[in-house]
Amino acid sequence: MREESRNRDAMSPLTAPALYPIARIKVANSEIKTFLFIADAIARASEPGQFVMVWNPGVDEIPISIADVSGGGEQIELAIADRGDCTHSLHQKREGDLIGLRGPYGRGFRIHGSRICIVGGGYGVAPLLFAAKRARELGKDITVLVGARSESELLYVAEFQDIGCDVRVATEDGSQGFRGVVTELLSSTLRGEDFDQVLCCGPELMMKRVCGITKRAGIPTQIAVERIVKCGCGACGACDLGGYRVCTEGPVFDAEELEGTEFGCWKRAKSGKRIKINNNNCSLSSVPSPAFTPEYEPLLETHLCGIEFPNPIANAAGFGVSGKLLYRYAIAGAGALVTKSVGVREQEGYPNPTFFEVAPQTQTYVNAMGLPNPGIRDYGPEIEDAKRANVPLILSVFARDVEESREVAKVALNYPIEMLEFNASCPHSDFVSMENNPKLLRSIIRAIREVIHPHHIPLAVKLSPNIGDIAGLAMTLERAGADAITAINTVICRPIDRTLDIPILGNPTGYGGKSGRALTAGGKQVVFSLYEELKIPIIAVGGIFSAKDVIDYARNGASLFQIGSALVTQGHGIFKRIKEDLKEYIRNNGYKNIGELIGEAHRR
Repeated sequence: MREESRNRDAMSPLTAPALYPIARIKVANSEIKTFLFIADAIARASEPGQFVMVWNPGVDEIPISIADVSGGGEQIELAIADRGDCTHSLHQKREGDLIGLRGPYGRGFRIHGSRICIVGGGYGVAPLLFAAKRARELGKDITVLVGARSESELLYVAEFQDIGCDVRVATEDGSQGFRGVVTELLSSTLRGEDFDQVLCCGPELMMKRVCGITKRAGIPTQIAVERIVKCGCGACGACDLGGYRVCTEGPVFDAEELEGTEFGCWKRAKSGKRIKINNNNCSLSSVPSPAFTPEYEPLLETHLCGIEFPNPIANAAGFGVSGKLLYRYAIAGAGALVTKSVGVREQEGYPNPTFFEVAPQTQTYVNAMGLPNPGIRDYGPEIEDAKRANVPLILSVFARDVEESREVAKVALNYPIEMLEFNASCPHSDFVSMENNPKLLRSIIRAIREVIHPHHIPLAVKLSPNIGDIAGLAMTLERAGADAITAINTVICRPIDRTLDIPILGNPTGYGGKSGRALTAGGKQVVFSLYEELKIPIIAVGGIFSAKDVIDYARNGASLFQIGSALVTQGHGIFKRIKEDLKEYIRNNGYKNIGELIGEAHRR
């Protein structure tokens, strides 16, 4: 079994879940069971505070913190509370059943100092056991404060004691230890003892109070935050917290990092909509980011559809639900920002898995998010946050029919946007892609145009190569009033788990869209063909990873360039890198502006 697990583990955490038999199940308390897996590569790579994505095939995939690594670094233990459909189903599993795992993900605890206080509440105690074990291995003196509502809900008390920790318990009903909440026990403890560091995980309001207590005491504190995680690699932004992506830049944060964010006030639903934590009295607004002035770059400045762009590099739609994350793209160098696709109504999207790499190191991905969005009427706060960047904002929208399209366009007029991009080509939505019904799509474009054109807002339409004649459809849309064409959207596919013979993606149909490197060559060819037929501008998207890709797309006819999958592997720094390489190319080849490259391949 160990050799088989090594073969399964020889893959990137971004690839599809690998299946492991459950080696052991134990009842930990009245709500939690622990699951042991022999997953040596995951175990060896794991750090305290990190998490794995746990795939319950046919149900969902959820993030679970790693509670322990044992068996000489070959086993991982997960403590799972029975709190929802997926976890309830996991609680019905038996030893030997197959579960998908991938990871580890995220940033873990950084242990320093000689005396450490660990504070845990509820099932948040789980990742702290791994942290305590690691700290004890380093020779640290550990005091653990464990809180729960009652004795029956305490977790890992004996395990902390077994590794030599000083364990103190707080129960709200007084059934064991200190009577009260664990934050009261922390305050009492700090009145008589000094610590170099506090590590904390538990309910968010509890952690917020811990941060307040330790700040007053001057003790450096790290907290492990829980958010909805979909992609696990920072691509979708579903786990956003104040512009941070919890799945990659968390889940462990220094307390200071979260000051001035919504931590402890509100979080996001699966749709991305802002919701209050425990119905507190906090506002759902954000603390405004500093107003940003984009760099003046005469070599790259671009004029498109009457809009002035400081440079022609933008993110692709779907890479970030929050305005704070979009703002970060602009700070990193993006010359325009594109929102995720929003519709008339709130939509949660599909269960996980929703995003993975088709094979290790290919930089080709498959996704089936299912168009999660808070609904256009509740998207205003994100637009407000994004506009602090002072670069053009493109609002991506979708609709099922003419009536919805007209409604979404009317609401869009309330927002300070520069362009509307209609997503006509999502290959995994719960309705047929509009591009498959040219007559309806033509009517939709005309309806949107009637609403927004009197207000001088241009309309781009995003198409995919999943239709036979993309150039023919683009010409039809040009005649219907489209001001630009965005190409290409993802390519339809349906990955299957060969062991279980079921689709991997959470979309009930199993279909998703392929993006990344696999689209680079095809996307460039599509843009070349579109430029031959169209008079309106083309916005390129699909497999852009370098300045060379931008140059090729420009020479083939594109004027604006959207980056998506490359953000997964290259991070926000890709905007600056591409810009610098473009400017070097323009200077070295005697051009005065990137616009001179547009369509150059057609002028041979």
